[in-house]
Amino acid sequence: MPTNPIVVLSFGRSGSTWVSDIISKAMGGLLLFEPLHPETCSISEEICYCDESSHGQSAQLEQLLHGILDKQDHNRWLLRNHLFSPLEEVSPAFVETVWNECNILGFKEIRAIFLIDWLLERLNARVVYLVRHPYAVIASLRRRKNFWNEFGFEQLWRFFRERVLFNPRNESLLQPYVSVVESAGTQIQKETVMWAASHKIASATLQKYGLPVFYYEDFYRNAFASTRTMLGYLGYDTNLHPAHIFVPSMTTIRTVHGLAASESDYSSAGMAIFWQDILPPDDLRVIGEIVEAFELPDYVGRL
Repeated sequence: MPTNPIVVLSFGRSGSTWVSDIISKAMGGLLLFEPLHPETCSISEEICYCDESSHGQSAQLEQLLHGILDKQDHNRWLLRNHLFSPLEEVSPAFVETVWNECNILGFKEIRAIFLIDWLLERLNARVVYLVRHPYAVIASLRRRKNFWNEFGFEQLWRFFRERVLFNPRNESLLQPYVSVVESAGTQIQKETVMWAASHKIASATLQKYGLPVFYYEDFYRNAFASTRTMLGYLGYDTNLHPAHIFVPSMTTIRTVHGLAASESDYSSAGMAIFWQDILPPDDLRVIGEIVEAFELPDYVGRL
């Protein structure tokens, strides 16, 4: 098991696969794909959106992650962004070769935002926390119709309310926003509340430990400088080959936002390319109002 595993955390559809690929290629090892997903985790429903105080699953979670990082679990799902897709068509022999020949650096996970304290304490993890603009996240969720299919959106919203929004541990931080939470009726409103509350909590935790926040958009605007900053933070050599940044994994390169333009064209076209023609002005207004109500206006204003 790596001594200080790298753990890339983000809200869903925020670029965590792409950023984990950049790290994997630059450092020459693997960041495993979402070990807390139902495809590989038997307690995924119990630990979804939990923190170390929410459930009595800490020992199971530690055993699970240690086993994965020690290569005891050869579930091909964990290699999802490093293998051809569909995964079922990859030969077992090749999967075993990858497990045997490649070093494990850590993992990326969209279900562990609220486990930062636990990851630092139990795994001595190096946390890379990634934020993407809420307009782009919600637009991406609209494009990815099956994103919430693992448990269904309404069940996940219930988990989020019980385990995050009304978790006593978060009361002092989220109490000022209860009215915003209670007024969320549409799916876009609920998704935006989930995004805003997630970053409100995670940002406070990161600040407590003096850890940085990385912004998805920066990897487009200033790809080399932003990547060097991230690699330096991780204690790695900042010499870069462009393929480390601009040629993401086989999975990501096929699903990268559904855009036809080349990677180099996105920044010149403006970041609105990620939500224009997907979200109407009324939806953008609703998202912006919720983010500002959570006192996170910089995420809207910085673009």
